[in-house]
Amino acid sequence: MRRLLLSSCALAVFATPALAESDANVDAQRRGHEHHEVIVVTSTPLRTLSDEMVGSVEVISIDHILEHHGANLADVLKHEPGISSTWFGPAAGRPVIRGLGGDRVMVLSNGLGLIDDSTSSPDHAVAAEALEAERIEILRGPAAIAYGGGAIGGVVNVIDGRVPEAAPEGGFEGRVYAGYTSVDRGDQIAGRLRLGAGPFVFHAEGMQRRAGDYDIPGYAESARLRAEHGHDDHDDDDDDHDDDHDVHGRIPNSDYEFRTGSLGASLVGDWGFVGLAWRRTDAEYGLPFHAHEDDDDHHDDDDDDHDHDHDDETPRLVMKQDRLDLRGELRFDGALFERVRFAFARADYEHREIEDDDHGHGHHHDDDDDDDDHGHGTVFTAEGWEARLELRRREIGGFSGAVGMQAFQRDFSAIGPESLMPPVRTDDIGVFAVERYDAGGWGLEAGVRTERRRLYTSTANRSFSPVSLSGSVFMRPADGVFVAATLARSERAPRDAELFADGPHLATGNIEIGDPDLGIERAMSAELTARVRREGWRLEGAVYHASYDGFIDIFPTGDEDHGLPVFEYRQTDARFWGFEGRVTRELGAAFGWDFTGDLSADYVRASLSGGGAPPRIPPLSATLGLEAERDFGSARVEVVWADSQSRTAAHELPTDGYTLVNASFVARPFENRNVRLILEGRNLTDAEARLHTSYLKDRLPLPGRSFRVALAASF
Repeated sequence: MRRLLLSSCALAVFATPALAESDANVDAQRRGHEHHEVIVVTSTPLRTLSDEMVGSVEVISIDHILEHHGANLADVLKHEPGISSTWFGPAAGRPVIRGLGGDRVMVLSNGLGLIDDSTSSPDHAVAAEALEAERIEILRGPAAIAYGGGAIGGVVNVIDGRVPEAAPEGGFEGRVYAGYTSVDRGDQIAGRLRLGAGPFVFHAEGMQRRAGDYDIPGYAESARLRAEHGHDDHDDDDDDHDDDHDVHGRIPNSDYEFRTGSLGASLVGDWGFVGLAWRRTDAEYGLPFHAHEDDDDHHDDDDDDHDHDHDDETPRLVMKQDRLDLRGELRFDGALFERVRFAFARADYEHREIEDDDHGHGHHHDDDDDDDDHGHGTVFTAEGWEARLELRRREIGGFSGAVGMQAFQRDFSAIGPESLMPPVRTDDIGVFAVERYDAGGWGLEAGVRTERRRLYTSTANRSFSPVSLSGSVFMRPADGVFVAATLARSERAPRDAELFADGPHLATGNIEIGDPDLGIERAMSAELTARVRREGWRLEGAVYHASYDGFIDIFPTGDEDHGLPVFEYRQTDARFWGFEGRVTRELGAAFGWDFTGDLSADYVRASLSGGGAPPRIPPLSATLGLEAERDFGSARVEVVWADSQSRTAAHELPTDGYTLVNASFVARPFENRNVRLILEGRNLTDAEARLHTSYLKDRLPLPGRSFRVALAASF
């Protein structure tokens, strides 16, 4: 497959199919959007335009994904205002939105859950790939009301098009991507092909990305952690390194390999579409600084790209998932319910945490039964299904609306030495409704969702009935100006680990104890959103405040068990407030180039009722960029700045701020073909940078100076 994709990359030309619906385009022109690109946000039941959303929303296009591709899904998104990453190394990272992560942020595939295990531990990779996406939609705060309490922080919806929704123009289309990164000697390759045959459309896709251990500008441990351990940053780097404290220049056991393949087919027509898709994900990656890893030999050498061996008992994670999706939309023009969308997914997920006594980088094992060569470890499985149905009502007298239901079932188990909790089955069903009234200059929007969740173990059962609702008022005081205010009451049922955890969680280095008597977490939130497009200016931003009653978090008890600190889940009150925004200004033309400047910033402050702050709250950050464009390409230079974070939880160390300088050039050598050569440099000053949102921030910095070259094309 790899050779085929490389060959195709030299021959192909690249075009992404449009996803906007015709009725939305008419609506956009009616409201004065005909002078700039408009995007229909398909993650919302009403299919609202991105400029007309009452909540904060971001739509990441395929062009942006390819031109700013990162090590994982969260790495691609973390430069957007209000978003960070858990960063457990390049293989595992989950989005953090407005200081909230884990089960409070839903990561979806075409509107349905991933049915993986990424929420239970930060070292578990997300079963979604940015390179497979057609676009990624991000809903923050109350905008995610239709997805319930599990999206109390936000929604990241990866729209991949595996089930084709329309026939390709000319009978076929496709795209290919091939890239190389210097910081980890990594390579990425992806390709897709879509063919039309009468009313049928067929889809095939494959992706592989792999890398070796990544380079860092100095010591892996932060200066604060080294000082706690009594180590001097001026120690001789040439001495033999005999423990974690001396890891320098490169992060051992941070290599990875991910491979996916999918097939899909749809029946399409003027009436809509219905189709099926199958997807297989295989991955293997190292767990840097995992608590049970062997520390005898962390050395800074320059072995070949993917050929050097790990030392004895290097902990690794082997993951696989098979997923089947059924999706469709039926259109009934003129009927009361003009659109009926439905989706169903079934997935079997498994990963094994193993100690490999003789394993080379990048050699992935496909045989499920070859674990005799590996040390015995914990096996995590998640099997289940999820379904969603949406009925959208046509607009009548300025009123439009949608109703729907969503249900899922998941059986989770962890068997082995790192079994944190007993097998748990989770059943959930919810119904929702969204209504919008638009009078032209102003309007109203309201949403409600109620659900029933049950969690079962062999010894305990819990049931919850959370209800979430929101109400918004929006106005268009002038052409190109949209403002909205939203009040929401959200409820989230506790997840399985919060209730039933009882054992060592070696990814975080703690003993974690759940509380089976936890109640529903409730939040009252307010948000003010504004978007302005005026004479070369574009401004969009949001200010928000949320008060939590029964905020569930994990707190240190002060005890130790087998050398590990003991933490327990408790409920308290909490308050989150902050802002996020971006301003873009056209600066004019010079030397044949059109220049644009942009500035984005975000800030969140959180506090607990007993004093102090929750852990891993991101600091104030900002990005200043300058972009130049002309017919044959575009260039960008940006400075990414993050403040220090000294407002920490009881068991956290402060984190120093950092400044990163990035630059890129995208060449379009062919006038009539969408072929792009991408040249990018990240962290050009080789600065040390640590994400305060990372569980391993004091042991796992971000990569050092890196260069990427990539070719993207479509046909």
